[in-house]
Amino acid sequence: MAERLKVRLEDVAQAANVSKITVSRAFTAPDKVHPDTREHILSVARELNYTSSNSTPSAKTPSTRTLGIVNPNMSNPFFSGITKEMTLTARACGFEVLMFDSYESEELESAAIARLIDYRVDAVILSVISSDAHYHPAYFEKLAKADIPVVLVDREINAPHHGGVYIDNLDCGYQAGAYMLRQGVKNVMVVSGPADSLVSIGRNSGIREAIGRNDTALDVYYTDFTMEPAYRQMSDYLSRHAPPAGIIGINNQITMGILKACYEHNVIPQRDTLVFGIDEMPYAEVFGLDLPCIHHDIKEIGQQAVDLALRAIETRASTGPRIIVRGTLQARD
Repeated sequence: MAERLKVRLEDVAQAANVSKITVSRAFTAPDKVHPDTREHILSVARELNYTSSNSTPSAKTPSTRTLGIVNPNMSNPFFSGITKEMTLTARACGFEVLMFDSYESEELESAAIARLIDYRVDAVILSVISSDAHYHPAYFEKLAKADIPVVLVDREINAPHHGGVYIDNLDCGYQAGAYMLRQGVKNVMVVSGPADSLVSIGRNSGIREAIGRNDTALDVYYTDFTMEPAYRQMSDYLSRHAPPAGIIGINNQITMGILKACYEHNVIPQRDTLVFGIDEMPYAEVFGLDLPCIHHDIKEIGQQAVDLALRAIETRASTGPRIIVRGTLQARD
């Protein structure tokens, strides 16, 4: 009776309505199977509790010395830069890398993690789509059950993980606010990410702390961490108001939205309004834009994240350190 309950490769094939050869290829030669078909097969296999141990040894998915990396937006130079450094560091340590872009989508983020579990990676380095402290996707329990350690990067949430590398968001905001004060700016507009985001909370708190009891007016407008919502917010503001003396973009995507709106409304940055971008915008000077910003050491962040992942693999410790990386001001003061 026990043998009859054993899930076989042909059981998966029947349930997925594909051939046994296709199921076998989905596990042993995934590049030869259409991505949608393979994802369907893997989903059915998970539902049936089928693993490579139920089949022949050749049906094992690749897993030896492999790191999985999931970030929320590869079009953002910050995340693409960190991913590059993590990949180079991991390869130098003898690890292969599987990288996924979740495109700021919870569904795609969960699908990426499911794929990495199927591949039995040794560890996952993850920048989640949300920095809301209450964000707790179900895949964390699946990772724990699969005994795959997780290292968080940039966005911190209250979920089981083996350490993380984070930017000092309070200090970023403080440096931005202090810079505006030194320039004599009397009214500052902050275009922020979501109000419940730990990144937004930290950076806005730093700005408020720096401005303190000075006679500088401060208005915060909450949008998203992507370009288009910030652009719409800034464009709507400029259609009804004169530009503020200073504008702070909470991250580089928001700052891009600010700049786009300014140019469309004939507002010249650094002449009609002082724009400050928290998070560096690479090559801004190529376009003649002197943009003060906070520079983060991408190489250090990437190397620290990989180091945490390798330590988690070696020690199997349940938790790891919380590493804070401070940014430096890049501006003509």
